Order: sequence, then structure tokens, then C-alpha cells
Amino acid sequence: MTNRQAARQPYLRVLDDLQGKISSGELSPGDLLPSTRALSERHGVAVMTVRRAYTELQKLGKAEPTHGVGWFVTEPPAPKPGLEERVRTLEVEVRELRERLVEHDSSVS
Repeated sequence: MTNRQAARQPYLRVLDDLQGKISSGELSPGDLLPSTRALSERHGVAVMTVRRAYTELQKLGKAEPTHGVGWFVTEPPAPKPGLEERVRTLEVEVRELRERLVEHDSSVS
């Protein structure tokens, strides 16, 4: 462990380890994460430190707990559309609204 790693808060080291394993595919959606006790022993940290790392992982949408069973890797969230895609969608919606307005105006006249 480098001095920089040692200076990081312990829960961040655990979180980085878990995120690395998820990103690399070593842990896949649906996989059971290691128990808090096992992970605390592996990293030499308190169980509460591992719980905090798991909570942060949950906030990131990468893990969910199942009561009485443990923590599981979740499906990654769908990527948000980029600006260009959102603009194209809005352009289509505006075009459709204009067409409806023209149809409505012609039916009222």
C-alpha cells in the first residue's frame, strides 16, 4: 500500500476495491458481495467501515442489500442520453406538436 492509499479514509479504500472488481467484471450483476466480516478482515478495517463502503456503493447504484442474505451487485443504470440525442428528441416532439396544431387549426376553421 502506498502512502497516498494509506492516507485515504478506510471506507474509500474498500469502496475503490469493490468498484474495481465490479468495473473489471470480476463481480457481475447478481453476484453476492463478500460478507462485511470477511471484507473487514481482508482490509484490516472495522465492520462499520465496510458497511459505510457498501452504503456508498448503494448510493452509486452498484449494490443493494437483501435482508438476511447480504449485499448484491446490481445492474448498472442505463446511460443517460447525450445532449445531441436529447435535442433530436425535442426536435421530433416539436415537429409533432406543430403538425397537431396545424390539424387542429384546419378542423376548427
